[in-house]
Amino acid sequence: MLLRPGQVFAGYSIVRSLGSGGMGSVYLAEDPVLPRRVALKVLSDRLGANHRYRSVFRREAELVCRLDHPNVVSVYNRGEDGDALWMAMQYVAGVDANELLRGEPGGLAPERAARIVGDAAKGLRHAHEQNMLHRDVKPSNILVTACEDGERALVADFGLARSLEESETVTETGWRACTPAFAAPEVLRGLAVDRRADIYSLGATLSALLTGSNPNAGAPTELDSSTSPRPEVPAELAKVVARSMAVDPEQRYQTCAEFARALESAIGTGKPFRRRLSRRALALVGVVVAVVVAAVTFTAWPTANRSDGAAFAAPVTSTALSVPSAVQTGLLRCYWRTRVAVGADFFLELPSAAADRDDPRCALNEGDRGESVTALRQALALCHGIELDATTVYDTPMKRAVRHLQVDHGAAVDGIYGPQTRSKALRWPVFRVADGAFDGRCVPAQ
Repeated sequence: MLLRPGQVFAGYSIVRSLGSGGMGSVYLAEDPVLPRRVALKVLSDRLGANHRYRSVFRREAELVCRLDHPNVVSVYNRGEDGDALWMAMQYVAGVDANELLRGEPGGLAPERAARIVGDAAKGLRHAHEQNMLHRDVKPSNILVTACEDGERALVADFGLARSLEESETVTETGWRACTPAFAAPEVLRGLAVDRRADIYSLGATLSALLTGSNPNAGAPTELDSSTSPRPEVPAELAKVVARSMAVDPEQRYQTCAEFARALESAIGTGKPFRRRLSRRALALVGVVVAVVVAAVTFTAWPTANRSDGAAFAAPVTSTALSVPSAVQTGLLRCYWRTRVAVGADFFLELPSAAADRDDPRCALNEGDRGESVTALRQALALCHGIELDATTVYDTPMKRAVRHLQVDHGAAVDGIYGPQTRSKALRWPVFRVADGAFDGRCVPAQ
């Protein structure tokens, strides 16, 4: 089900798409009762026909609605509109921790990494107190947003969450959708688990944020000069990582509170770390992320296809292309999907290098992601009859489709979307301003 801006679904007025994944889509929407915006998560029609997925979707909402904590993404409501299942969640303006690493691939500043994970530990402590395990803690499931005193991190995506009683008897198949690099050894072995499995995942997440690399699945981790590109990581902080990722659960921190205290001690409390995500920077680089993810990503599902096991479509913290794309094109990376008027009553949605205007001087290459990919996928489907999987990643099938159109229309043939491909090889769907629906026409971009 594809919802358009201005369309009303389950009483919620759709503002725009925030992303899509293997399980469905997430939209920014206006609450029908309260003066607030929400992240509206809608299960795909295909999976909505499967009783198992419908049950899991409902279960996530029922579990998370018990939680009320500043470091946990809230679920406000859930329901059905016809056969479509939906969930209304807290909308968070920010980035996930995995996206922060794209801007700082060598790892975050130690104090910043520790405070982000410390916030996550506080949120998980609350979940544990409500007798709930998260079971899929990793950087992409931690959202970071600006606040008055710096940054605040929130735990998202409880799609794999279970009560402690259930997790005591969980089998290997019950964990097959987890992300191995961040999963405790007992999880990978299909053994009974408790809250210490989440603590292991917190340690693995901290390791990734400090080094810029995912830890080896199930392996002990030591951050020292031989294994870490970050010799400036304080020794006490490295010890916190090592203990939290101990193979034997008895050797780990036994509670999230204990883990959080160890983090605070390791980085010291004399000089609070205040690295603010400036609101101007947020606007410039487009770091508005839906809460999810199970929200944007639906990361908890077996159909995940990202390098860390998730299918996530959040913005990156830089408008620059990845190194391979930048070398090949010399252009900025298209992230934004911008609306271009066609007369008074119609509009196009086009990839853009800017958030507030149409800037065609950008490119997309394999592995790039963002709202622009959604605009391109719409054009391929509606105007060229090329149906691709719902994703916000410029993947191999999309690159092949672009290359095919380049060959047919005399554009430079490289499979990379750029200004020439936009104007010569592609036609773009025309949408109505009145209801956001496709008008049945396709036109070239100017």
